[in-house]
Amino acid sequence: MAIELAQGTTIAIASAYGAAKNMTAISNASEAVATLEASHGVLEDDIVEITSGWDRLNGRLARVKTVSTNDVTLELVDTSNTSNYPAGAGTGTVRKVTTWTGLTQLATISADTPQIQFIDVTTLANQTRQRIPGLDEAPAMSIDVFYDPSLSWVATVLAASDANALAGVRMITPAGRKIYANAYWKMSRFPQINIGDAIKNALSLTFSSVPSSYAS
Repeated sequence: MAIELAQGTTIAIASAYGAAKNMTAISNASEAVATLEASHGVLEDDIVEITSGWDRLNGRLARVKTVSTNDVTLELVDTSNTSNYPAGAGTGTVRKVTTWTGLTQLATISADTPQIQFIDVTTLANQTRQRIPGLDEAPAMSIDVFYDPSLSWVATVLAASDANALAGVRMITPAGRKIYANAYWKMSRFPQINIGDAIKNALSLTFSSVPSSYAS
């Protein structure tokens, strides 16, 4: 069992990407191997954003484990279930994150409790209401930062917020675990002003993809 304190967690936004490269094939495997176009420029340990015909992979961020010419292994991306990942249907593109911009002056970080929708499947013959799990609600996170619009990262977050565009998230825990995901970023342009407290800004992240989590 391992327990980590939250103090010391860092968060960064993907602030620059490389050009999208064609993914002409991707395997069904416990760690998927993507075949990219020649001169793709992807290297080991790069973080890439995947666009794929597989809905469960589309938009996901993953780390590159190995590169063999045009074959790129996506670390801990399990596509072995052909019901979820139909063979031959997962092609698309990848683009690597070239710059991460760290957020500073973080005051609080809080993740919303995950919610699951339940579907009522009660029949007339049932005496107890029957429900089965449906869709998961999109995970969300709220961040308060001490107000300073001159901070170098603010313009990047505001640009993503104004564009309603996805941007990568990188979280690093005090023990060095790295978590990557795609999210919609929203940032209030008006500060929170409360008597007896420091002035703050509110950020909200709504995640759109399964996170990729790596021990180091």
